[in-house]
Amino acid sequence: MRHLFIINPAAGKKETTRQLEALLAKLPFDHQVVYTQGEGDAQRITEEAVADPEPIRIYACGGDGTLNEVFTGAYPYKNAEVASVPCGSGNDFVRNFGAAEDFLSLADNIAGTAVPVDLVAANGGVSAAICSVGLDSEVAYSIPKYRRLPLCGGQMAYNISIVERFLQPMGHRLRITVDDDVLEGDYLIATVCNGVAYGGGFRAAPMADLQDGVLDVIMVKKMSRMRIAGVLSKYKNGLHYQNGRVVPELSDVLEYRRAQKVLIEPMDGKAVITNIDGECTPADSLSAQVLPLAARFVLPAPLYAQFEDRAPAVTA
Repeated sequence: MRHLFIINPAAGKKETTRQLEALLAKLPFDHQVVYTQGEGDAQRITEEAVADPEPIRIYACGGDGTLNEVFTGAYPYKNAEVASVPCGSGNDFVRNFGAAEDFLSLADNIAGTAVPVDLVAANGGVSAAICSVGLDSEVAYSIPKYRRLPLCGGQMAYNISIVERFLQPMGHRLRITVDDDVLEGDYLIATVCNGVAYGGGFRAAPMADLQDGVLDVIMVKKMSRMRIAGVLSKYKNGLHYQNGRVVPELSDVLEYRRAQKVLIEPMDGKAVITNIDGECTPADSLSAQVLPLAARFVLPAPLYAQFEDRAPAVTA
């Protein structure tokens, strides 16, 4: 099997990249290391690599954006496995199986085993974790413009973006088609979930399963500003859904469905900000459809042992 390491030097801290380079230099077998220089590079590099029919394991060394691009390039090819060395700020996809730290050992990744996972066809691309429309996407979309200001990096940019959104009208009149059911209403957030977490640890779908061939859809209705903080706190920590249902105290503002395809459309004809695995952009709608067991994702050896013990046998 070939081993290809795609490193995004812009993800995370430079020290992390240097440590990774030092470890790669000591690997006792042939492997290839390629660096990305901009958006789309990881997908292009992956597509070029998988064209050779020999089996290949591609290590996405970066954040969720890098991993998304590698999945996008690799999933149509049966000879390709995708691994993750999470060096980004969010690292949400790996939270479906453990913590980011569980994926940082190159030795464990190399000794790991690939398991089939669902993906999502979303707005002409692919999502591995979660797509959304609404307040969360709008906050994330505004963060980069504040990071360019002096003393506004990291958490400060995030906080300013939240304040900006709270000072503006919030919520959208949406038409949400969940399989064959059509829902219309005023919503703050609508998420279509393949995985458990997004946004750097928001556990929007604590019930999600990457191998069930179904999307989990969580819709947060428009509410008073006084109530938003309490609701979003439970939403962030995955406490909004317990024992197989939305918790009773939130049942008036949260709705949960399961589906294979979802279409979210603004009813006022205006563009909405969509979030697809952390990449936020204006769009006329958000269309998502599950791709059952479409990709093969490598679990590091210790995690695979735990996964094998608790999971039913699944074949791609």
